Amino acid sequence: MNRIFAAASAAVGLAALALAPTAAQAQDPTGAAMVDYLFEQVENEFGFSSTASQAGRQSAGNVQTVTFNLSAGGTYVLIGACDENCSDLDMIVRDSSGNEVGRDEEPDDVPMVIVDGARGGRYTVDVGMVTCQGSCNWGVRAYSAD
Repeated sequence: MNRIFAAASAAVGLAALALAPTAAQAQDPTGAAMVDYLFEQVENEFGFSSTASQAGRQSAGNVQTVTFNLSAGGTYVLIGACDENCSDLDMIVRDSSGNEVGRDEEPDDVPMVIVDGARGGRYTVDVGMVTCQGSCNWGVRAYSAD
């Protein structure tokens, strides 16, 4: 359970990193590179390594569905992030039978869903771009909390 709390802290840290001003704005990563950078910073800070990742690009009002294969019995934390042009990203996670197992529709750009006691198999994640200027890059990574 401590890893779940660490993952929640990681999501908060991810949000803080996305909002933190830096001295060298011109050298900051943008777009897909920013999404990767945000995940790398959290993974380095908390010692996590993702078990799987998906990424895409979409404009506000669109939803893309991606899949993750999760092992039976495990606890996973799925965390999303988006680039500098996005301010609200949502996720809905469903198991292989189509049953919703979690959602994060908070008005933020770092959604997180915990899948506790996963049934083995393919999980689908609907990634909804709620607020975005133009077309925004996003990513979702799965982390084992066991």
